[in-house]
Amino acid sequence: MTYDPDFDQIRLDQLAGQFLEGSSAEGMVIFFSDSDDNRLDVSTWRIDDEDNAKFKATGFKIYLLELLDTLLVYRAQHNQRNASQGVIYINKGKLEIEWVSKEKAERLRHPEVYEQ
Repeated sequence: MTYDPDFDQIRLDQLAGQFLEGSSAEGMVIFFSDSDDNRLDVSTWRIDDEDNAKFKATGFKIYLLELLDTLLVYRAQHNQRNASQGVIYINKGKLEIEWVSKEKAERLRHPEVYEQ
């Protein structure tokens, strides 16, 4: 099976269509894998409390975490760059993914440490 570079965004668009129609939520989810099998280990959510509560109540949060786990494994299976960490940008009903270096992911996850 060959790597499909559109797979990530297609799946994110489907999830956004199911859960984020008309949403005004903005923020990001920084995610990592430190395991040998490249499964999701850590996610840091940078969204306001009200949106976080809505995401939990609707099931969006758990579905996004499950999708991130799948995307991490898929990317690693195909030996893609930055396969173990990334950022999901949530922007008013849309989701976008950026696969980033470990350093950038850590800066986004802990900005207070890097602002000094």
